[in-house]
Amino acid sequence: MLTILALLMIIVFIVLLSKNKLTVFGALTIVPFVFGAIATFVTGASIFDLFEWIKEGILFKVDEETGEVSMGVISPAIVILFAVLYFGVMLNVGLFDPLCKFFIRKAKGDPLKVTIATVLTATVVTMNGDTTTTIIICVAAFLQLYKQMNIKLMYLAVIIVTPIGIFNQLPWGGPTIAAATAMNVNISELFAKLLPGMLLAEVFAILMAYYIGKKERKRLNFDPKTAKEISPEQMEIMLDAIRLKDPELKRPKLYAFNLLLTLVILALLLMDLAHGGVLFGIGAAIALTVNYKSANLINARLDALAADSLAPALATLAAGVFSGVLTGSGMSAALATSITGIIPEALGSNMAPIYALMAAPAITFLPQDAFYFGIAGVMADVMGQYGITSSEAAVASMVGQAFRLISPVIPALYMLVASTEVNFIDFQKTYIFYAWPIIFIYLGVYILTGSLPL
Repeated sequence: MLTILALLMIIVFIVLLSKNKLTVFGALTIVPFVFGAIATFVTGASIFDLFEWIKEGILFKVDEETGEVSMGVISPAIVILFAVLYFGVMLNVGLFDPLCKFFIRKAKGDPLKVTIATVLTATVVTMNGDTTTTIIICVAAFLQLYKQMNIKLMYLAVIIVTPIGIFNQLPWGGPTIAAATAMNVNISELFAKLLPGMLLAEVFAILMAYYIGKKERKRLNFDPKTAKEISPEQMEIMLDAIRLKDPELKRPKLYAFNLLLTLVILALLLMDLAHGGVLFGIGAAIALTVNYKSANLINARLDALAADSLAPALATLAAGVFSGVLTGSGMSAALATSITGIIPEALGSNMAPIYALMAAPAITFLPQDAFYFGIAGVMADVMGQYGITSSEAAVASMVGQAFRLISPVIPALYMLVASTEVNFIDFQKTYIFYAWPIIFIYLGVYILTGSLPL
């Protein structure tokens, strides 16, 4: 019954969101609350247990036996709140103007060069292993440029997340750590098996960005053969879109200070010396005080930036309601067990690639730990009976990472779709349309290298 409830909750969530019947905040909050209330009757729990599940999803959960504390979404929510505020201030003061101007001059109106620059930038930034940081930085760097050049913002979202979905499998990435821990596999050994697939997938990501750029060239009637004919006057008009945007808010004389402050914050963040929410919160306060000085001006900027900061933070907290109910009610565990039972044991050694394909939707809709410590951990034991090693089972469990970056339980994605002004379900559809070959790249490479037995 819990499995059916879990599936119904996911389906209702997707339908209501795709048809714009509910906002992201409403869908992530109301749908799991209703189904969580139903789950209390099924399991014999009380309505107060439902509130506890939600609290654990948003704030934290304490294991009664070990005393271990597992955090909810409050941590990324605070990072997103203050990071969006900070980069909103930096956008206003003109920190990214030189970068945008550089790309405009180099692109000369060429969408292809912009999409290639986007995918390469996202690839470099995502090496830190943090999805939220990568999205924040790349959106701040490229959003205005895409708007200025009239490139579809949906493509910005898709191009940014594709490298993230590949390089979150680095040894310090959450999925790799979870998979290695759940299946008792050495992280270095697992990463060595994953690396060939990751590299080929990155080549695909670049080719995908190239293809999208070519499409935008055609849509926008850009002919690279006549690019040299763009006059200095036309180039100045393009650059003026950056220069003349809210000129009263820009602080060119403080550019060096703002750049140094941002670099220090990012360095501390990448070295994991302090929590991102703390760094961006303090950074935002310093940036506002130094750049605008007057309390009235600062309050005006806070009022203006509040909407941009609050919306993704609320969506992040609401995602905690979704994951908290899914996990606390037992729906997550029931769904994991049911999916495990779908795969016939008679398949023997052929279970690995089939499991890899069937696990893809599970890893998309389940919380990461629920998948790896629920489904993946159980399946490793089952496959072990047919001679499939834990290492091979771990590789199979990572194939689904190709679609992990469209998961409704990843808070940063709501900030991404809000910034790029696209519908979450439309983003999922577009990403799948362009990125589906990655899952078969992984399968092909892992089979050819012997990391995944047939």
